[in-house]
Amino acid sequence: MDTQLTSNLLQLDNGHADPVLIVGAGLGGTAMLDIFSEDTLTSVAGIVDTNPNAVGIQNAKQRRIPVFNDLKEALETLGVCSVFNMTNNDALSDIAAQYVGTGRVIGGQEAKIFWDIISRLKLIKHELQENQTRLKAVIHNVKEGIIAIDADGHIENVNPAMEQIFGYAQQELLGENLNKLIPCLDFSMPYATLHKEAENQQGSHELTGVYNNGIQFPIELNLSEMQLDGRTHFVGIVRDISERKEAEERMLQLALYDQLTQLPNRTLFYERLSFSINQSKRSKEPLALLFIDLDGFKAVNDNFGHLAGDQLLVEISQRLLRNTRDSDVVARLGGDEFVIILNHLKDLHYIDHITHKLIRVLGEPMQFQEHTFHVGASIGIAVYPKHTHDANTLIQQADEAMYQAKKTGKNRYCFAQET
Repeated sequence: MDTQLTSNLLQLDNGHADPVLIVGAGLGGTAMLDIFSEDTLTSVAGIVDTNPNAVGIQNAKQRRIPVFNDLKEALETLGVCSVFNMTNNDALSDIAAQYVGTGRVIGGQEAKIFWDIISRLKLIKHELQENQTRLKAVIHNVKEGIIAIDADGHIENVNPAMEQIFGYAQQELLGENLNKLIPCLDFSMPYATLHKEAENQQGSHELTGVYNNGIQFPIELNLSEMQLDGRTHFVGIVRDISERKEAEERMLQLALYDQLTQLPNRTLFYERLSFSINQSKRSKEPLALLFIDLDGFKAVNDNFGHLAGDQLLVEISQRLLRNTRDSDVVARLGGDEFVIILNHLKDLHYIDHITHKLIRVLGEPMQFQEHTFHVGASIGIAVYPKHTHDANTLIQQADEAMYQAKKTGKNRYCFAQET
């Protein structure tokens, strides 16, 4: 900005800027010397001061700019030029005017105003440069990916973090469509449709990104629209949320799954049972709840230790999973109690079939180190909606039926009583 203003102020009727002669090599003259020396459109023809040790004189010598100790000598030597009188002596401006004309002389209050304007512009320019440097440093070092795209989804700019997030070099991404990185974003549609779609996409969204080797991973994208010179652009902030998702998954696993058997725990079982009952209402297909308590588990714990007991529970859970359908739910309530939800029963005779099978496979021998042992299972069965229409009552009836099976000899099953 200061370069343009300087050139405008020095522009004469002959269509080009005159060389500049600075009168006074004190603080003002030195400042003007610095300003004009940085201006590629203006040349400093010389500087005048009666003090050969003035700061401006020394600076001019270092820049190989002619120095003078007499104004008239300087004017006679240089010829036509613009004169900046940075002294308080107005008589020097009058002398200069005799050689170059009043229109080419800036002095007194005019010179002070000019100096003040240029100084302020230089300060603003410096501050802008500093702010730009800081902004570039932030963009370069921030861990979040920053991406700029045009209205067609073509990538205009990315920061270095995008390289680490997606595995591409910055130059590889420029000009590519954003759907190369985030396939679910469609920027191939007409502009009017795209604009509406972009409005819907603005804000924070969890999406799927694709690494340069084809591996998919979860990302969070915050997309914002902006207008520059009447054109639509979008700026996106991209975060790789793989670690967060893994942590959420671990927390979910701890909250809803039994840590020994990896089966759904009591909390998740109640959720699944409620869902199954609602599903049964819609499909008109009954479901059965099997409440299983192991026979002889305490003896294994007492005789072989808790490690053997834990291995037995893991083996029991695997046998239950292998002998039920994918649509069924197997859960551990705690201790040696397991439950199974048999969903989508088209034939109630299937309940007898699967229960006979479970009692048989659970009674097969198990091996722990050099020991072999057997356990059995007592199973109580309650059917929805045959026995009840309520989830809690269904659990209670299956539990009571299990105890009835234990009373009648164990290693068998018993249906709940109809109410």
